[in-house]
Amino acid sequence: MCTVSWAATAEGYELFCNRDERRTRQAAHAPTVCTSRGVRFLAPTDAEAGGTWIAANEHGLTLCLLNRYSEAESQAACEFRSRGLLLPDLMSLRDPAEVMRAVVRGGLSLFRPFTLLALAPRATPAAACWTGHRLLVFDDGDDALLPLTSSSFNTAEVGRARRELFRRMAADSANRPTEMLTRFHRSHEPGPGPLSVCMHRPDASTVSFSRVKVNAGSVEFYYQPGPPCAGARMERVSLPRSAGRLTWWREAARWNRSREVVA
Repeated sequence: MCTVSWAATAEGYELFCNRDERRTRQAAHAPTVCTSRGVRFLAPTDAEAGGTWIAANEHGLTLCLLNRYSEAESQAACEFRSRGLLLPDLMSLRDPAEVMRAVVRGGLSLFRPFTLLALAPRATPAAACWTGHRLLVFDDGDDALLPLTSSSFNTAEVGRARRELFRRMAADSANRPTEMLTRFHRSHEPGPGPLSVCMHRPDASTVSFSRVKVNAGSVEFYYQPGPPCAGARMERVSLPRSAGRLTWWREAARWNRSREVVA
C-alpha cells in the first residue's frame, strides 16, 4: 500500500512516497548504500521479507513498487516470491526503457500483482502493471500516471479520493510542484482515515515517508519513519552521480547551450 508522486526539477526530479502497511508489520530498516552488479543504489529494507519498495541508483534511476489488490490470486501464499525482491535485481539499469524491457522478459508468475514505477532524469516516466495474468506497460508520461496509489481497503474509492485531491492541489500550486507534493503526502483530507494520503486505520497506517532528490551531481534519499504527521526526524543518505551519466549530462547541456546561441 503506497501513494507515490513526483515532479521534474531543473536538473532532474524529486519523488515522494508514503508507505502504508499493517500496524503489526515490523518496522523497515532505514536506507543504506547497496550494490547491484557493480552499481550502487540507496534503499530501505523490508524487515520481514527482505527486498524493498523504493530504490534510487547512482545513474539517477528511481524505482518504486506498489502492491495491487483488485485481482484475484490463484496460488497459495507460500508459492509467491516477495515483490520487494524485484527491485534489487533491476537497480543496475539506467532508465525506464531498460527497466520495462527487463520486466517484460521476467518470470512474473512468481509474484503477486504489482505496479512498478521507473523514473530517470530527462526520460519519460514509465510504469509496468502486473495483474497476475498479463503485463501492461504505460509510458505516456506524468499526466497518465500521477499520482500512483494503492490500498487493500476499498481500492477504487481510495484511488478516486486521492487523485481528486491531487488535481485540486496541483491546480492551486502550478509554480511550486515540490512544495505541493510535500503537502499532498502530509494531507489528512477528507479527515484522518483510510482515504487520506497520510493514512490512518485501526489495522494499518502510513508507516514511512520517503523523498528522493536527483540532480546532475547527486542522488539524495530522505527517509522519515512513521507517518509524516508524526514529525519523526528525517534521515538522509546520498550518492554522487556516476561519472558516465554526468558526462552525458554535461554534453547534453553543452549541446543545448550551443543550440540556443545559434538560434
